[in-house]
Amino acid sequence: MKQKNNIALMGMAGVGKSYIGKKIAAISNYQHMETDELIIKQANMEGKRYHDLSDENFLRIEKDVFMKLGDLSGKVIDTGASVIYDQDVMCKIADFAHVVYIEDSIDVIEDRFIARGPVPLMGIDGKTFKQLFAERQPLYEKYAQSTVTRNSFRNNDARLVAEQILELVRDDKS
Repeated sequence: MKQKNNIALMGMAGVGKSYIGKKIAAISNYQHMETDELIIKQANMEGKRYHDLSDENFLRIEKDVFMKLGDLSGKVIDTGASVIYDQDVMCKIADFAHVVYIEDSIDVIEDRFIARGPVPLMGIDGKTFKQLFAERQPLYEKYAQSTVTRNSFRNNDARLVAEQILELVRDDKS
């Protein structure tokens, strides 16, 4: 089996992928990589604004960004919440990273999402946040190699989850 020395974080918008990814980077030798930044850059090169992308354009650019990723090593990757909609992308990610699903209760995730302010949410048109979560959750579970549960806004919660993820990845390498 090919050794994977990257970690890919996935989960619903608001679960804390970016925050936990930064915590992992702070307590380990992994470097944090947020794919939304690459999507923004690609959208700008196409003359489009990230916040104005249609779902179709967002998914197209997201796929393009992931399929163009070269050799990665020592990265903790915040994949973005919608990455699970494309099987080709998920297969590519699974080839170079240990895929970790960060789960939490929908109420806590929605509270975090609202607290961080307006951001684009692919696939929300005509759906509630809870409906979108229900649609995505089985896909996160399908593609995850490991799952960790985030339980609250407790102090140090993100650090504890980061440590748990690092332990899972260490176990995967042995």
